[in-house]
Amino acid sequence: MPRLSYQWKLRLYFLILLATLQLLLKSPFNFMVLNVFLAYLPIEFSFWVQHFADRRSLAFWSLLFLWLIFYPNAPYVMTDLFHLSWLHPHTSTTGILRTDPKMWLIFALMVLSAFSCAIFGTVEMARLSRLLEKMLTPKFSHSHLIWVGCFSFLAGIGIYIGRFLRLHSIYLFITPSWFFRQLLSIWSWPMIEFVLIMTILQLLIYWCLHVIKQTDLI
Repeated sequence: MPRLSYQWKLRLYFLILLATLQLLLKSPFNFMVLNVFLAYLPIEFSFWVQHFADRRSLAFWSLLFLWLIFYPNAPYVMTDLFHLSWLHPHTSTTGILRTDPKMWLIFALMVLSAFSCAIFGTVEMARLSRLLEKMLTPKFSHSHLIWVGCFSFLAGIGIYIGRFLRLHSIYLFITPSWFFRQLLSIWSWPMIEFVLIMTILQLLIYWCLHVIKQTDLI
């Protein structure tokens, strides 16, 4: 029996995850189905970007643009963990966590979704960064780190837009002029601080994955 490739393993994994979320998460947590789907799109786009890896290819640059627009959706799912407060996990009398199995199932699915989207999104971002280094700056062996930093910073801006302006990536294609007007109006010190925190968080996830890869712990 032929072994599934890495790409098909991820496709099957996210298909099962989405089906599980659809089946088990009810209102108000059913929004996770859409968010995880949007987070998976850049992972799928990254597969195709690598398939058309030729800097003379229009398909390559078009898919890379689509990946970049949708990539913030992957780390964005981490911010959905704040919605766990809707579960009111502590008892009103003692303040100790409740043992309600339904609550812990929702917790497990939310954490699994955030973990999966952040980890696999970062892996694909790292692979594309190395691909761009190979294609554009092959003489600079560590230039992929510049791409990692840029993509993480841009994703931080995207997370801010999605979380506080409630804008999805698709708005860029539906109403681009309005989208860019919103983008120009968001800059402030609190916004910059938020973006820097999200950037550092993504870079630390990247570093952790790099350490695991280098030490062959798994």
